[in-house]
Amino acid sequence: MPRVDCHFVKRSLNGPDDECGDTGYFRIDETQCLMAEVDVLGHGPEAYEVAVMVNAFLAESGNSTLVDILQGLHRHLRGTRGCVASLCHVDLATGVMRFSGVGNIVCRIFGIEHLRMVSRDGIVGYMMSQPQEQIVQLAPGNVVMLYSDGIKEHFEVHDLPGLLTGSAKDIADRVMKHFAKGDDDASCLVMRYVA
Repeated sequence: MPRVDCHFVKRSLNGPDDECGDTGYFRIDETQCLMAEVDVLGHGPEAYEVAVMVNAFLAESGNSTLVDILQGLHRHLRGTRGCVASLCHVDLATGVMRFSGVGNIVCRIFGIEHLRMVSRDGIVGYMMSQPQEQIVQLAPGNVVMLYSDGIKEHFEVHDLPGLLTGSAKDIADRVMKHFAKGDDDASCLVMRYVA
């Protein structure tokens, strides 16, 4: 049965990384992988507090659909500064990946073909469009990358030879080192679908 290799890395604009409004979440079991990349509006301890709320909510989401998770998170974060978020669910047996996102978190799939998933407009917890789910088929070796606006939005594999080699940790660390901007919190979640 195929498996996944996941890693999340973040960097705070001001202060220690435990005061970062960017957060990532992944949960892997025998049959599935749920991933989320979230960027809370603003910076510092107040943004971090909302990020902690997001991770706690995701940990309790069970096997809900991605749309249900986003709608529930929207209700849960009302009255906070809100966030943008992208979620992926991968069926490990089939390689079917479901995606749903709100806001400007980038989700890209690298492999023989490169794909960019499309998020809906809005801010989770404030005002958002109705989330929609997109479905794609992953192939063994594909790399799924979710990253916040603290990472350069447009880069290609040839911009950094060997970018997609190695573990998910190696890839995430290299993206952060070479493509993180200096004016915002930055984060990247990488998943390699391994045959």
